[in-house]
Amino acid sequence: MTEQLDDLYTARNLLYLGAYPQALNALSKVHARGAQELEQQSLKHRALLAQGQRTPLPMQPSALQTLGEQLGKPEAAQAVEPLLTKEHLSSPVFAAVTAQALWNERPDEALRVLAMHPKSPECLALSVALLLKLNRADLALKSVNSARAWAEDAPLAQLAEAWTGLHVGGEKYTEALYIFEELAQAVAGETPLLMNARAVARMHLGQVEQAEELLLRALGQNAKHADTLANLVVCAGLAGRPAETRAQYLAQLRDAAPDHPFVQDLAAKGAEFDQLAASFSQ
Repeated sequence: MTEQLDDLYTARNLLYLGAYPQALNALSKVHARGAQELEQQSLKHRALLAQGQRTPLPMQPSALQTLGEQLGKPEAAQAVEPLLTKEHLSSPVFAAVTAQALWNERPDEALRVLAMHPKSPECLALSVALLLKLNRADLALKSVNSARAWAEDAPLAQLAEAWTGLHVGGEKYTEALYIFEELAQAVAGETPLLMNARAVARMHLGQVEQAEELLLRALGQNAKHADTLANLVVCAGLAGRPAETRAQYLAQLRDAAPDHPFVQDLAAKGAEFDQLAASFSQ
């Protein structure tokens, strides 16, 4: 593998492990051309967006930039249409971003797009994450096991294996924790993303105090990190913290990320409870 490819490999892993400044630093050392230049632009764009910057670098084609800015929004499924061509989807860069745009509205199509690049660690990680979102841990585990033949040491493959372990449970909780700790030590350092992953594993293992410590450290790095606040709500409940503490974390989460799935799910359950209670009072 060339040095140029090594740099992109490192930057891609850092991006997925939540080490965004380090990813940008690695990318600044790359002088890419052709297809590698497109991936370099895409990685820079996504790292900047992940840090909350809404004026990322211009990208070509413009459809890819537009799509990147719409990820996670309802408009993403419409913005993806210009990229649903054989020419565009032949690139794993386009396939990865396109699949994320289809994630919520058209998950089956997203999986088909990712399957076009069976030897791409990024497409593997995304497909496993989507299968887990669809509660198909069996298929995610099958994908992870198949990838061991060609990507066993790839950090993205290890990340996908750890995600799957959290869903399978049992002894897999411990294995997932070890993987997250190894990735932190060997690749990315203490990022909020990896501290949250380790905290979730420890909560499943009944190690609530250690999980809370990790989450508070993550909150120290980023006081508005939505997943950290959501996990702190759960962890505070498991640790028996006062209701005021849980309410404070929840208020911070609602302020920082009102559209976070945890907030939306809690609101939906609250509405269902109110509706049920009203039916008994009639």
